[in-house]
Amino acid sequence: MEEMQRRCLKELMVFSKMERDEVALICERAYEKWFRKGEVIFFENDDNRNLYVLVSGRVKLSMLSAEGKEKVLTILQEGDIFGEVSLFDQDPLPVTAEVIKDSRLIVLPVKDLENIIMKNPKVAIKIIEALAKKTRLLTGQIRDLVFYDAEGRLASLLLRFAKDFGIDVKSGTLIDLVLTHQEIANLLGSSRVTVTKLLNQFIDEGIIKTYKRKIVIMKPEQLHDKMQNMI
Repeated sequence: MEEMQRRCLKELMVFSKMERDEVALICERAYEKWFRKGEVIFFENDDNRNLYVLVSGRVKLSMLSAEGKEKVLTILQEGDIFGEVSLFDQDPLPVTAEVIKDSRLIVLPVKDLENIIMKNPKVAIKIIEALAKKTRLLTGQIRDLVFYDAEGRLASLLLRFAKDFGIDVKSGTLIDLVLTHQEIANLLGSSRVTVTKLLNQFIDEGIIKTYKRKIVIMKPEQLHDKMQNMI
């Protein structure tokens, strides 16, 4: 347990930039958990009251329509906090969290988090920051859906992924994510056929290329240009 707490201290200091005393409070009550690719951390409408910090890996947050159609809200990266909505109300969780790359999490039951916040209210600021980040993300998605056609939405998504998951390589920026065309379509609110057509178009235009099932952006300025085309 002491070893886990020492690792927790180090990792949360790196990812969340909390003060050491704030991190220590969390690590006293938290535990770590591993998930394999394809595992579900929690389902939409579950009564799960935990706060999660993604230490390593990737996690997808999504919702299902009544017809069973998936809408992917976002892909979480290392250092992201999720499950925080359960701190503020007693309602079931509004999203499903699925692991898309083997992940290690630090888990903190909300009942313990409430006690921590009573001792150190500054911890609540970190939770508010996580909510604000998701609010900005959802606002951006609404903007894209309202103002951009499918081509513009795809360009916007690729640029966001380049910012969040990009690695500089010789030919451009490698997006360090492996997503199927259907998963990209679920993020865009589009069809798989449309996404495949547009990705092939971007490849033909020399804007992107693929490498080991990942996308490399070679001409980001042309993606910005495509976002100028409004509906």
